Order: sequence, then C-alpha cells, then structure tokens
Amino acid sequence: MGRAELIESLRSRATEDMDALWSDARARAEAYRLELAQALEQQRMRETEAAAALARKLLDDATVEARQCAREIRAQTGLVLADRLYRLAVAELPNLRDASGPELFLALARELPQRDWQRIRVNPADREPARARFPAAEVVCDPGIRGGLDVEADAGRIRVSNTLETRLETAWPDLLPRLINDLLAESDGHRTAS
Repeated sequence: MGRAELIESLRSRATEDMDALWSDARARAEAYRLELAQALEQQRMRETEAAAALARKLLDDATVEARQCAREIRAQTGLVLADRLYRLAVAELPNLRDASGPELFLALARELPQRDWQRIRVNPADREPARARFPAAEVVCDPGIRGGLDVEADAGRIRVSNTLETRLETAWPDLLPRLINDLLAESDGHRTAS
C-alpha cells in the first residue's frame, strides 16, 4: 500500500471514527434529554400534588373557619331573635289583658292561696276587679304591671307575683324553643315555596 492509499485509508477511518463519536454523542445527548424530561415530568407531578394538597388544606381550613363563623353568627342571631321575641311577647301582654277583660284577672286571683292579703298591686285597668275581690286590702295601681296581680301579706314578708310578666318569665324557657322551631319551619316553608 502506498503512502497516498495509507493516508486515504487513515482519513476514511478517522471519518468513520468521528461519525461514530458524533453518533454516540447524539445518542447520549438524546438519552440525557429523555432522562431530564422524565425528571422534569416527575418534578412537575410532585409540584402538582403538593399544590393540590396545599389547596385541599387551605379549603379545609377555610371550611372550618367558615363553619365556626356560621355557628357564631347563628348563636348571635339566636340571642337577638330570642330577645326580640321576648320583647314582642311582653308588648302583647296588655292586649291579652284587654281581650280577656276582668275574667283573666279573676282567674289569676283565684290561683292565689287563701290568705289575708294586705296589699295588691295591679294595672290601673284591673283596679275595680281587685277592689271587689280583695275588699280589705290596699289596692295600688301600677302601670308597669301589664296584667295580673302582685300581692303582699304579713307586712310584706310574704309576697306572691302572679302577673302576666312573671308568668311569661316562668314559661319563657319552654316557649322560646317552640317559637324558634315554628319560625324556622315557617322560614323553610317560604324558601321551598319560592
């Protein structure tokens, strides 16, 4: 083999070796690119899962906070409603007295134990029935009493209040839950009818 052939052979061989090196480099680069793409995809999935977990936690925390706030609002609203209902009930007592006439006063007076009552406090509208029922007692008119009577005996040591206000106060713990339930049922009925 001559020198030119040897040089050509070496050149040809160098070109093949260089092509093989480039081919190997391209294959390694492609493998590395695929490896990086897979790592990137896995990292993206981890970040997506972390973001979803954080979103769930934030939603759960917000839900807990909203429920707590709703409970507080319901409790405050319940207190305001209870107070309003009580004031409305007290405001209705004179109407109850007026609608019932002296019969209501006499029925409340009959509930008292037999005693020598010395002082009777009544609404001015009940003065005459009080004088007729308790002729020996001092009858005091008190516009603050909306109906019924407040009586004293033994120089004030014995006192019985059978006023409409006292009866309402006594019955209120039993009445309030029923009133609220009735209002809620009525409110639900209006919502479903809408």
